[in-house]
Amino acid sequence: MIREAQKILGKSSAIPCTACHYCTEGCPKKIPIPEIFSAMNKQLGNGQMAEAVSDYRKATGSGGRASECINCGQCERACPQRLKVTDYLKQCAEKLEN
Repeated sequence: MIREAQKILGKSSAIPCTACHYCTEGCPKKIPIPEIFSAMNKQLGNGQMAEAVSDYRKATGSGGRASECINCGQCERACPQRLKVTDYLKQCAEKLEN
């Protein structure tokens, strides 16, 4: 049963962020990365584009939009999941800021 669950989760297109916030502690642009990824996952996992855009706007209302990322790599060095954070942020900016 556990292996079946792993197979299903392994096929998910959702961003596998655990919202630990290690990535945000040193972000020079103060980007709320986990909150942006959570918003994007509504679209990726459930096709809920309107909800994703709404959540994205709430998360970035005071600044820190995904498109403001300067690709410094601090977030990727801090990420325990070794996510390609900057690539995901580009994807989020393309989908949620237009």
